[in-house]
Amino acid sequence: SGRKVVLVDTPGFDDSRDGRTDTEILRKISEFMISEYDQHRKLNGSIFFHRMSDPRFGGQSRRSLRIFRELCGAATFKNVVVLTTFWDRVNKQEGLAREEELKSNSNFFKDLVDGGARFIRHDRENNGARQVLDHIFTLVPTTVQIQKEIREEGKSLEEIAAGSAQREEINRMVAKHKKEMDDLNIEI
Repeated sequence: SGRKVVLVDTPGFDDSRDGRTDTEILRKISEFMISEYDQHRKLNGSIFFHRMSDPRFGGQSRRSLRIFRELCGAATFKNVVVLTTFWDRVNKQEGLAREEELKSNSNFFKDLVDGGARFIRHDRENNGARQVLDHIFTLVPTTVQIQKEIREEGKSLEEIAAGSAQREEINRMVAKHKKEMDDLNIEI
């Protein structure tokens, strides 16, 4: 269409390359988002990738989705695309059932879907990528929650909702490991 587009691929919160932590990834994303805000640029859309070949929606996927929700904020769920991938690695009926569960289960993407997010299937073809862009082009550019919290409310990274979601997860992990250590000490 001749329209200029900027796509930003951020590391996922399960990206352990080079010893990156979720906190470092959150910091990098927030720095980019604040830079965009400071340059008066809004986002048309945010894309959350989900592999349909994953038989379970495990703990790391839940954590990533939780932080993603907090980064965007419920007011911008209408600007979210849940892009499902790896359909070629799953039986069609199983994939369709999994997709329906992801959309309708409150433990997964139901709140995003209820807020206007759209599921799009990507089939590794250019047409699939074009379908995502065509949809995003129809969306009204918006300011996401992390930008509002930091710039408009003056919060620090540690105070924002995505940061507190990350901190809660760390506290849960510390408590779990402490209990495991206590149990081991009792056994010893």
